Amino acid sequence: MSTLRIGVIVDDPAQVPTLRAAVATAGQEIAVALEFSRSAGRVAEAGVDAWIINLDVEALEAMHPEPLDVLLDSISVPMILCEGRIPNHVSPEFANWQNRLSEKINGLAGLINRTRQNAPRLPRRVWVLAGSIGGPDAVKQFLDAVPPNLGVAFIYANHIERDFQGLLTQVMGRNSHYEAYAVRHGDLLRENAVAVISPEHTTNVMRNGSFHVRSQGWLGQYRPNLDQVVASTAMHFGRTGGVIVFSGMCDDAAAASRLMKRCGGQVWTQSRDSCVNWAMPEATERAIGKSDFSGTPAQLAAKLATWIQTDRRQLNR
Repeated sequence: MSTLRIGVIVDDPAQVPTLRAAVATAGQEIAVALEFSRSAGRVAEAGVDAWIINLDVEALEAMHPEPLDVLLDSISVPMILCEGRIPNHVSPEFANWQNRLSEKINGLAGLINRTRQNAPRLPRRVWVLAGSIGGPDAVKQFLDAVPPNLGVAFIYANHIERDFQGLLTQVMGRNSHYEAYAVRHGDLLRENAVAVISPEHTTNVMRNGSFHVRSQGWLGQYRPNLDQVVASTAMHFGRTGGVIVFSGMCDDAAAASRLMKRCGGQVWTQSRDSCVNWAMPEATERAIGKSDFSGTPAQLAAKLATWIQTDRRQLNR
């Protein structure tokens, strides 16, 4: 997914470097920076995907209400209207300000990218496929056995070395009903496709169905951090999806499986006899008491097809 061209309009040019850094933290870049007093006639020709307007609106409305109205009326692309004041870098408020702005930018980017990709609606059913040692073979068997066009958006996170995301993506998509793609910042969840998470960069699933990929590495011992992937999915899509924990030799994904259950999602595990290493499914079983279903990769695929059919019937009632 290409980086968005973002423009900023400020009443104080000294704010631009801070905004530029904050926008970069969200994985985007500022292409145009305009001072409000000199922005007349330049907005329409800027060619940006979105504007961030950081102005003291109350003061401007009191002093120059008409130019502000003209500016807002001239903007035909999405915009984020900020409060004008940026907290000092060393103040406790700064991190909160930066996080709020990043969330707004990520939400906006997701909506823009969804429009670009002609994806009119969010996938209803989102399932995480979590694995470690033995996971790739098991997940490939599972995907090969899943019937086509189930309408599921799969997120695949497996502990791998940083250079193997591309190869893993190729293997998962080979001779499969489900296209596999390596997740980049701003990419969207897709029905009947498999989003392969990077082991190098922290990645979260956003409410609007987009992926937020940060430049920072994953926290913790494992890469990718399966708990983090499952948790961010559970918070936004848990009620209509779930997680399947495949073969692995650690306890990653176990803690977040509890959250998936609390959010109304399903937690399934690969059966002991079919695992290269059952430690990860076992840890998940212990964390939640008992999984909603356990089976071989082929049995898990058949169960998912049945689960989808049941969900569709309930929707049509």
